[in-house]
Amino acid sequence: MLWVTILGLNTVPFGLYIAYMARVSLKRPWNVQIDTHYEPQISVLIPTFNEEATIRKKLDNVVQTDYPKASMEIIIVDSASTDSTVDQMREWSRDHAEIKVIVVQEPIRRGMVKALNEGLRRASGDIVVKTDADCLWLQDSVKNALKYIADPSVGSVAGLHIISAARETSSVAIERTYRDFYRSLRIGESKLYGTVLYEGELMLVKRKLLDLLLFDEEIGADDVPTALRIADLGYRAITADDAYFVEQTPYTWKAKFSQKVRRGRHVLQSLWKYRYLNFRKDTPLHRIILPFETYIYVINPIITVLAIVLSGMMIIRYPWISLAAVLLLIGSFRGLLATHLVNSFIMVAVIISEATRREKLTWEKISEIRQKTPLDSRVSTGAVE
Repeated sequence: MLWVTILGLNTVPFGLYIAYMARVSLKRPWNVQIDTHYEPQISVLIPTFNEEATIRKKLDNVVQTDYPKASMEIIIVDSASTDSTVDQMREWSRDHAEIKVIVVQEPIRRGMVKALNEGLRRASGDIVVKTDADCLWLQDSVKNALKYIADPSVGSVAGLHIISAARETSSVAIERTYRDFYRSLRIGESKLYGTVLYEGELMLVKRKLLDLLLFDEEIGADDVPTALRIADLGYRAITADDAYFVEQTPYTWKAKFSQKVRRGRHVLQSLWKYRYLNFRKDTPLHRIILPFETYIYVINPIITVLAIVLSGMMIIRYPWISLAAVLLLIGSFRGLLATHLVNSFIMVAVIISEATRREKLTWEKISEIRQKTPLDSRVSTGAVE
């Protein structure tokens, strides 16, 4: 009975929530006043640290965006780079007089979020568009995201991943499966009301809200804490289903684990710090979305590990149960199971790391996600689908 109960707790709420959000994402129309003509002044905010390999390509990508250059400024905050990042930024700025570029140099590296707040103080746009130096937008990404944030109830809009990798490996395949689920969840949650887990690579926030909030410097992440705090103010934070960015994903398991643990710790820290939102019943986000996301990222991984241990004990006692392994012959089932197990073990590692505080949360560059891929050259032309 314990085994059946644990398996049920592990699969039933998780499966039903995913199925429900997938249906909402496909069937429900947007509950948003979309304005395709909305063209406010925007401030593109880019934090950098030793980005000489990517910064020119990133700036070229931003300026090729289908948006009026007179309505755009680029603010780059460099956190004491030791390479040629700043020189390249200044040279690029001199060659592109058609767009306003502000370069801020910090004397010491204080962290990404503090750099963002430093840049925010210099922003003049009505909408702040935060992005990273190692991701690329599609030509229509900003325009598509802006049409949603025009709604008075929407405080922030984020985009969706297009996965790219220098090599196709099992790690990349699992990440693609994870992102397929992620897409359905985020769009479903956004159509229902709003989401709490979204992407800082393409994140638009109304300036008037950031003036109240700033970016949360305690956690060190710019995305999840921002979404939660916007919800706390009574606004919606949504993921758009037609605003994309291309980001490379690690192709080795070591690099993937390092990246996922760092991101997972930010998620866990955010959910814990703003846990009081689970006890409010103002909106579907408080009643349904946030409690289920807390279950998925905190509770379910622990239950998954417990289910694996109990399943092993049951197989030893009742060997015939191992016949269920025939399901692994189904490729789609095998991919889903592998993705679920990998991400569950990562989140358990995150929980242990946070509980013991054994590892200092320091961001380090992953070289393999800065290697050129065939997808990179197609982004500026809008050829990515």
